[in-house]
Amino acid sequence: MGGDQKTAQIEYFTHLLSDGKGRMIEVPQRRGAIDGVFCDWLTITFHEDTLVKLVGHPLVSDTEYMWVLSEKLQEMLGFGITRKAKSKGNKFYESMYLLGSESAEYGAVHYGGQRDTVLIELKGLGCNLAAEGWENRMYEFLKNAIRARITRCDLALDFFNGEYTPEQALLDHDNGHFNNHNMQPKRECRGTSWQKEDQTGKTLYIGRVKNARYVRIYEKGRQLGDKDSPWVRFEIQFNHGDIEIPFEILQDSGGYFAGAFPICQTFKNMPEAKRIAVREKTLNLTFEHKVRHGKNAVGALVRFMRDVGLDDGQIVEMLIAEDGRYPKGLEPERYDVGELLEAQKYGYLHNSPEADLSRETDEFIVWKTSDEFKTFERLGKDISPAAELRREREDDAYEAWLARMLDEGLPIEQQLAKVEIQAKQLEKRIAHQNGKYRYSLAYFINHRPKAVNTIKSFNCELIPERKNHV
Repeated sequence: MGGDQKTAQIEYFTHLLSDGKGRMIEVPQRRGAIDGVFCDWLTITFHEDTLVKLVGHPLVSDTEYMWVLSEKLQEMLGFGITRKAKSKGNKFYESMYLLGSESAEYGAVHYGGQRDTVLIELKGLGCNLAAEGWENRMYEFLKNAIRARITRCDLALDFFNGEYTPEQALLDHDNGHFNNHNMQPKRECRGTSWQKEDQTGKTLYIGRVKNARYVRIYEKGRQLGDKDSPWVRFEIQFNHGDIEIPFEILQDSGGYFAGAFPICQTFKNMPEAKRIAVREKTLNLTFEHKVRHGKNAVGALVRFMRDVGLDDGQIVEMLIAEDGRYPKGLEPERYDVGELLEAQKYGYLHNSPEADLSRETDEFIVWKTSDEFKTFERLGKDISPAAELRREREDDAYEAWLARMLDEGLPIEQQLAKVEIQAKQLEKRIAHQNGKYRYSLAYFINHRPKAVNTIKSFNCELIPERKNHV
């Protein structure tokens, strides 16, 4: 069935795990309705003019591009951009914007440079929390985007009862069931359980992380804290490079999973192979894991405090963390998109006061373009350097005007607080400029003398001119 006719079918269900003390934990999961395969990571790139095409008129600043993208992401995924963050530099883009929060990373948007492209990285948590049917909406977006490309896509298949294990995968690898084109990929066993079973979990890597296909087979249940869980996850990471990842991988994940390696075609309910030229459950499991560690850490202290006469309320008040702090991995926004909005100051980027003010301003502006204007072509691609500099200055002036308008609308207490922060920043700059070491690195000069061509001078002075003798 072609990609235009097929749609991804994902089912949501509950998997039961034991916490090792006889109690059962409900673990929500998602998987392909027929073959069990689902997308667990997605990275895409596209040209920034895709966003101009969406709104049908020019976009002035980087912020406006991100407003449009944030609104589109909320439409496709159920959540948008929360705020701008410090770029880590690993993607070679100038700016980075968060999907989710620092403690619960749904993914990120990278923008600026890189041939005027935008990169969206949707991580496993983001794929899990995205609104149902997001794969089909993302597929339609990519089909209509300019210069769109999938640069990474991870497909996963769960074996909740241990039907397939890392040990079996290691044996299959050695027997050639992971070979493609008569080439056997490299393998690596990680974890101490390979040498002696200590219930910490085993992981088998097949291939290399930069290869077109990279496999991770690991004990997922034990990774989440259940030492007796037989749950194994089989992940295939498809990387753009030697292959072009088709958009249809979002709609027929099972077909491309089956076509990745010969062993994949032997799994239950696999469709026709195609080759390329946990919300609450995780919360409950992680919570039980944190409680066990917390009991080991402070259980004896709580027992002592109760024995010396403190009541339970006093003990809680003395030991409770500051407002807004939770153990790592238990942040509410990791399990509910609604909690993410509560954790953010203004919600998504396109819902900020700056965006609202810009929309109010746009009501007074009538965009009029000539009949020859094409929204899908880059604006100002061939302009001169002087015109480009003028445009940058206009952008800066526009951003400054928006900031002033926003400040004027704030309560007087907030205005005074911002002025105080600016004054402290100015004091730091002045102190730095007056510091005695401010030029120590910037004005370093190498005074090594240049070499003199002594050989040439020697030849000129000591070798006499030859004369002809009769």
